[in-house]
Amino acid sequence: MNRLAPGDPLAQALWQLAAPGADSRRPTGEVQVEPLPSSRRVWRFTFPEHDAAVVGKFFSAYPPRASADLSLSREYAIYRRLPLLGLANGGPPTPRLLGRWPQGSLGLLLAAVPGPDLDHFLQRACRHADPAPLRRALEKLARLLARLHSRPRPPRPVAPTPALAYLDKMVVQLQAAGLLSADHRQTLAQERLAWEARWAEFPDRQVLIHGDATPTNFLFPDGRAVALDLERLRFGDRLWDLAWVAGELKHAWGWRTGCLDGAEGAIGHFFRAYGAALELDPAASRRLDHLNPLYMALAELRIARNSYLSWDYRRELVAEACRCLYHGRRR
Repeated sequence: MNRLAPGDPLAQALWQLAAPGADSRRPTGEVQVEPLPSSRRVWRFTFPEHDAAVVGKFFSAYPPRASADLSLSREYAIYRRLPLLGLANGGPPTPRLLGRWPQGSLGLLLAAVPGPDLDHFLQRACRHADPAPLRRALEKLARLLARLHSRPRPPRPVAPTPALAYLDKMVVQLQAAGLLSADHRQTLAQERLAWEARWAEFPDRQVLIHGDATPTNFLFPDGRAVALDLERLRFGDRLWDLAWVAGELKHAWGWRTGCLDGAEGAIGHFFRAYGAALELDPAASRRLDHLNPLYMALAELRIARNSYLSWDYRRELVAEACRCLYHGRRR
């Protein structure tokens, strides 16, 4: 683990951001630095003398021009807007924003959140046959998403365009990777037309969604769920969150146990917990049940792009997505 000396400019910036307005009692001392798994520079900074920690995300260059840097600027702006969305900074669903130091490439500084992520509980359930902790975590996650989805929102209807455009994008990328057979391409083209025609049967209004509901983006400290990586927070279809979780659950069982169907119990439990948290009426429950296969197939196609997965398993995810679209539409 690396360390920053007390005189390091970054260490001094961290102390200022972590204790704003406390000049007479501002912490001092060295700072421990731990890189975290991420596609960008993300570090955990620990202040040993004060038993505190923060997490910083860094620009590759500032002012931001690259896509990842623009995304980081957008995430900072979203954290600043949380109170306007009815979500207090550092409240139950999100970490506390401490600020940024862009002149030192620090684009975002958050109070560290202790606790395991959802993937930890998935491993326990899949590899160690210990499903109870996962069920409890899914209940907390369902309540968190229900809270996001119940924020005040503009009265705009959900449209099929984003989901169908995402399907088109996945088809192009997977075909370029050589993962789509002729039968897969034909099935996906036919199902796209059929799901577009079916959409009008299930209207809904847009809600505030997390937009990237993957297992490592949710932590579970102190009996609660906390959402990380808010750069895709936006108004949209609630199924971008709910079906994404369902698709990740199916992938967790498929990748770790070889049995995609092993996730059905966890998926059902998660949807029931969400329905109970929002007290969904029959029409809303029916919509989730009937449109979930479309979004869940999108999640499976998205996961199939990952080159770290085996080729055969990626092809199986594509086949599962096709089955999900075909059979889900015939319920």
